[in-house]
Amino acid sequence: MDKVRDILLFFVAAMAVFALLGAVYQAFNNEKGSAITLGSLFLVGTLVVFLPQLEFIKTFGVEAKLRQSLDRAEEIISRLRRLSAISARVTYLTMAWSNRWGQPTARERMTVLDDLNKQLEEINVPIEERRTVARPLVRMVGVDLHNVYTRVLDRYMQFRNRPLEQKPQKTQEEQRYLTESAQKETEWRSRSLGKGPFKNLEGYDFAEELEKASPLTWLQREHYEAAEKFKLELITLFEECEKKGGYTRQYADFYDRYVGAEDGLDLKIIELFGLNVNAMR
Repeated sequence: MDKVRDILLFFVAAMAVFALLGAVYQAFNNEKGSAITLGSLFLVGTLVVFLPQLEFIKTFGVEAKLRQSLDRAEEIISRLRRLSAISARVTYLTMAWSNRWGQPTARERMTVLDDLNKQLEEINVPIEERRTVARPLVRMVGVDLHNVYTRVLDRYMQFRNRPLEQKPQKTQEEQRYLTESAQKETEWRSRSLGKGPFKNLEGYDFAEELEKASPLTWLQREHYEAAEKFKLELITLFEECEKKGGYTRQYADFYDRYVGAEDGLDLKIIELFGLNVNAMR
């Protein structure tokens, strides 16, 4: 009988965790009614799991006593810690894979993840375990930053020679330059676009992946320094996220400015190379 009861309590606890995750997800999508309903289910499930551990409850003057010994209380806390760690792992996985190019903003997601990490810290989940559950999110940060790198360069490539291409009469030297540029661009796209850390999430070296996608084979020499500075900026953002075990404020601001915002990539092109893509459309 005790075994059946334990199985039932475990099932209720699992359902409560999923209800909590569903409530968070629905809240992000402005589904307040569903979020409140799922949150209520989480509270009911929590009470069902932990109420049997109490002889009676003190509410408005009624005393409450723990039925079990201190050892039993420690066991309950240990269970709660494990449930919180599992909940955190699911949350980090969900945040890493869903809605990465839309709402909520990176700053909003950072706030949620920071609150979650604080909760885990307060119930003494070891930092090594917290880093483990956050790892999928951090590895996807590298994927996103690599995509920003290649998308900015690819878009700049599409427009950098537009004035010369639209010139009615071209010299042989100008035509030769356009032909050679097209060949270098094709080689770079086949080498860089669709490649990168996504194919080796656990083992990639972020700096090496950016180096593989280097634009120096086709970029004008006067822009080498800007491209190098861009690469170092992305490496710093990734390393700081890796060190923290989640989004940093700098990464969130960068992502919302250049990825989440309309024409954000074009803004980065202006900052790096001084080319106004919008004016050339």
